[in-house]
Amino acid sequence: MTEQAKTDNTQAQLVVIEPTTAVALFTEGEGVEAMLADIRKQAASLVPDVTTAKGRKEIASVAYAVAKTKTYLDGLGKDLTAQYKAIPARIDANRKLIRDTLDALKDEVRAPLTQYEEAEAARVEVLQARLARLNELGTSASIEIAAADLQVMLLEVEQTALDDSWQEQLPQATVAKELAAKRLGETLAARHKYEAEQAELEELRQKQAEQERINRERLIAEQAAEQARLQEENRQRLEREAAQHRELEAQRQAQVAQQAAEQARLNAEASELARQQAEARRIAEAEQAELRRQEAELNAALHAEAVAARAAEQERQRIADEQRLKDEEDARRMADRAHQGRINSAILMDLIGMGIEEDKAVTLIKHIANNKIAHLTINY
Repeated sequence: MTEQAKTDNTQAQLVVIEPTTAVALFTEGEGVEAMLADIRKQAASLVPDVTTAKGRKEIASVAYAVAKTKTYLDGLGKDLTAQYKAIPARIDANRKLIRDTLDALKDEVRAPLTQYEEAEAARVEVLQARLARLNELGTSASIEIAAADLQVMLLEVEQTALDDSWQEQLPQATVAKELAAKRLGETLAARHKYEAEQAELEELRQKQAEQERINRERLIAEQAAEQARLQEENRQRLEREAAQHRELEAQRQAQVAQQAAEQARLNAEASELARQQAEARRIAEAEQAELRRQEAELNAALHAEAVAARAAEQERQRIADEQRLKDEEDARRMADRAHQGRINSAILMDLIGMGIEEDKAVTLIKHIANNKIAHLTINY
């Protein structure tokens, strides 16, 4: 802004504000009311005559001076706002520089301690992992695991050396190894017994299945023999009846031939002969009906034998199903006992870890499991 412009501005506006005064004026409001009152006083001091051209010009000049004063004061405030807006950015930049520098210095100073703590944490983690493995071998012992696998687990426990490499974890490792070895040893013995019992049961089942097969084959052979006998008897009976029928037919034909030869002579006996022929037919038809009845009886007998055989097979299947259900129930009870054993073992390990002696911990678990302690149960 040129010097002439400053002079014109001073003449046009009704107030001039110093830079130091402007800060207090706009941030604290200091002197605002007095300044506005002074401006109002200056603007109101003019009493022009609106009826004259000069008076109207003076009114316009004062109004213009008030407008210029407003623009001037608002411009001062706007300049201050721009200046103060730049301050937070500079403050934040310096804050970041301070934070980053001191964070780096903190990490630099603490580096030896951090390295030691990391190495110590790694050492403790290795020891904890080794101890956890011993505890895992002990708690995972189950009669459901094969004896060979239990033997491998027990060997791993027994080969675990209790030396200075355990450092401060040596007492815990000693207890964990003893408990794991004891648990695995007892479970291995129980598994050997279980596998022996299962082998014996399997042998009994195989013997029973073999005996059932022999009985079934013998029954089938007996039924086949009986059916063959009945078929042979029926064949012989049918042959006899056929021979009798042929003999009767031959006799009938002989009678017909004799009647034909003697037709002229035996006209008087024609009615008797017709009666005899009708009787012969009746007898033949009766014999055929008897044959059909006997065949029906034979078929009914064979059907009854087949029904009996199916009933016998169904009874065998029922016995097999009952045995299967019994085996499944035995397996379920054994699994329940194994499950309860795992939970009791886990509780025992926790109680021993709390400092309770093993025999007392075992007695406590038994009392709880047998509901001898009121309001205290084990959730299996």
